[in-house]
Amino acid sequence: MSNKLSRRDFLKLSVMASGAAALAACAPNAVTSTSAPGAVGAKKLVFSSYTWGGYEDAINKVIDSWLATQPAGSVEVERQYADQSAYWEKVQTQVAAGTPPDCGMADFGRLLSYAKNGTLPNITDMVKNASDLSLDKMMPGALAQYRWKEGDFDTGAPDGDYYGLPADAQAQVFAYNKKMFDAAGVAYPTDDWTWDDLREAAIKLTDPAKEQYGFFMDTNEGPLQRQYWLKSAGASLFSPDYKKSAISSPATTEAFTWLWNLIWKDKAAMGPIQNMANTPFMDRKVAMTVAGIWWATEFNKGLEAGEWDAALLPKHPKTGKRTMTLESDGFWVFKGAKEPELAFELVKYFASPPAQQMFMDAGYVIPSDIPDIANPWYAQKPDGLVKVLENLNTDSAKNGYTNFESATINSVVAPIILTAFADGSDIAQALKDADAAMNGELATAWELFAQ
Repeated sequence: MSNKLSRRDFLKLSVMASGAAALAACAPNAVTSTSAPGAVGAKKLVFSSYTWGGYEDAINKVIDSWLATQPAGSVEVERQYADQSAYWEKVQTQVAAGTPPDCGMADFGRLLSYAKNGTLPNITDMVKNASDLSLDKMMPGALAQYRWKEGDFDTGAPDGDYYGLPADAQAQVFAYNKKMFDAAGVAYPTDDWTWDDLREAAIKLTDPAKEQYGFFMDTNEGPLQRQYWLKSAGASLFSPDYKKSAISSPATTEAFTWLWNLIWKDKAAMGPIQNMANTPFMDRKVAMTVAGIWWATEFNKGLEAGEWDAALLPKHPKTGKRTMTLESDGFWVFKGAKEPELAFELVKYFASPPAQQMFMDAGYVIPSDIPDIANPWYAQKPDGLVKVLENLNTDSAKNGYTNFESATINSVVAPIILTAFADGSDIAQALKDADAAMNGELATAWELFAQ
């Protein structure tokens, strides 16, 4: 969605604010190319990635570390970087011209389309034959975003083939301001909290005189992409075969209506913010929030020590579930790679514990998709931050933005629902309209899928 502020956008904005040099480095359409020269006759790989903030510095460090594991001078890596706003158009142009990179940054939202149209090769055999690849240590929800079974309308089949490997496992954090809870005489969230407890606390913590709300969730992101509320309620946007919309189903309607009621009926939650560059939790305008895990570092910087903490996502009062969805950037090999096995070796290294640790140390790929590597990051203050990892290990699922034509479907369906969240218009009617729109978009998508 156009108003999405992802981890990568957030980090880029942070760095842009730090100085003009960083701004110039990330100028739109800027393309840089560096290489690590090898000896005459060295094998050459072309690696491609978008940039944000200086992320390429962390990538370069990982590539240099991998090169150190190869025989001296035997491999040369040409590194092509482009600003995020121009990157995917650049890649598509290269693919169309028959000159794709050998490997590069992956996008879970594009995997299915790229795998189906032949842009990505099936690397399952290489994955299964890689004895040094720690698949069993990776979060299942992260791996699921890089597996696709031919004929399926979505990624994630347990027996699906591999078309890439994850590099992170970005979850959401349920955060609360302890000072605001103390001032209102409200008990802190516990592991037993349900949606009903969140609602009750949000009402008590809301103070119109102070323009203070009890809760905020970026509903611009949540409805069709980060579906943790829906999955916790046992709800879905689609029928099991993806042929029909499930927006009108009781469970899905309940989840959307509950969120809408918090904003417009209870007046206990702040509505959506367009083009959000900061969260109102940082400004102490809301006492509770669900936000991307990457915000935790900023909470620690912007709030006083001991002022905030994290808790398990409140569970659904009937299902008892608190499913945390995660999104995983990663790396993949492109079809047509001149050295496919070597390209896979580099992709595999990006998914390895040493590389994950380097990314963590650099402040990127937060957190790792390997829990053992992520443990120290989650062990930082506040103490409750480890609850996010506990939630992921107990009940997590992949992002909901991975089905065929998901971007196109979202661009039509999401605004219908979001309008009701933004202006308070009838949520029941909005869901009916969204249901009809979804069915229309699915019919079109399946026609394209059959081609």
